[in-house]
Amino acid sequence: MSSKKTRVLKEVIGYLIVAIIASIFAITIRIFIFEPFIVPSISMSPTLLVGDRVIVNKLAYKLNHVKKGDLIVFHSPIEEGKNLVKRAIAVGGDEIRLTEDGEIYINNELLAEPYLPSDYVVSYENVTIVINENEIFGMGDNRNNSLDGRFYGPISKEEIFGKVIFIYGPLSRFGKINY
Repeated sequence: MSSKKTRVLKEVIGYLIVAIIASIFAITIRIFIFEPFIVPSISMSPTLLVGDRVIVNKLAYKLNHVKKGDLIVFHSPIEEGKNLVKRAIAVGGDEIRLTEDGEIYINNELLAEPYLPSDYVVSYENVTIVINENEIFGMGDNRNNSLDGRFYGPISKEEIFGKVIFIYGPLSRFGKINY
């Protein structure tokens, strides 16, 4: 084989090795660290809009606990194969009380919700729920149009697989999520 052919073959093999390593690296990141997710419904509006493309940090809750206010992504408790995004309102050990006046009390303290529009009007059925240690209570920011914890109850922490950290599309909404 001529030296030119040998050099071309070595170069092609080198590119293939780089492509294989890059592919393995990208797949590993997607499976274990970050995953793109498309917001499927209006339940998180105005924070997240239908079709927003977000990055989900899949390590977030392997290293830390869910905090109140986090945007969590989890497996739907009512539709197999569907993933949902909601805001964590209460965590294990909390008592949540919803009122007809549209207020939420966590452990008898009014929940401040700066992420909701100031003129937002909502009312709840008067209900009190105690969240078990291995559970999270989530609600959509668009309370009047959200099938959330008020309907299916608290979710198991085991069903949560990530935290929304960033909007990457559309470009007009590009940026970090403000909690």
